Amino acid sequence: MCRRCPHPNGEGIEEGINHECKLCNQMFDSPAKLLCHLIEHSFEGMGGTFKCPVCFTVFVQANKLQQHIFAVHGQEDKIYDCSQCPQKFFFQTELQVLIVHSAACFTAAATAES
Repeated sequence: MCRRCPHPNGEGIEEGINHECKLCNQMFDSPAKLLCHLIEHSFEGMGGTFKCPVCFTVFVQANKLQQHIFAVHGQEDKIYDCSQCPQKFFFQTELQVLIVHSAACFTAAATAES
């Protein structure tokens, strides 16, 4: 697994390593900050509010939605399935980051084997 893996769920990720948003190339120093940023991407152009994709509770800050999701909803509530692996996500932007990263790691591994 790549040491700079930006999986938004935070599994296998170290703090202090740069985590890049594959949608806009902005860098973050923790997976939690990257996830909060991805939530903001999910709601661009929506008037500055953040609606929970599971229970539809509305928040005015992305980090409050992030806290709510971790406190209230579990893995079974994730609505976006990856077609490449068994991972599931709350937001489509998380899935987009996984697909971009997975493709990059696959390409790097194939190049290293050549």
